Amino acid sequence: MKRNSRLSILVLSLLFSPSAVAPAQAETCSRRMGPYLTNDAAAAAAQEIQGAGYETSGIWGEGGIVSDWSNRRYFFNIFFDC
Repeated sequence: MKRNSRLSILVLSLLFSPSAVAPAQAETCSRRMGPYLTNDAAAAAAQEIQGAGYETSGIWGEGGIVSDWSNRRYFFNIFFDC
């Protein structure tokens, strides 16, 4: 009877310990990729990285103004486990 009691305590302690929960809440890191000169170049790079098994964000542009798009550059994020 004592053995079953010890086993139950061990199982409960594993269920409620923070270390047992940690793998279920794996931390995710990200890295910004770019700048790319065109949206198409950024999309091609993101597709290649997705093909390698990583998740990526959407592509966004920065810089440039409405009358001058020549300074615009494109970026996306890669997500991976830390």
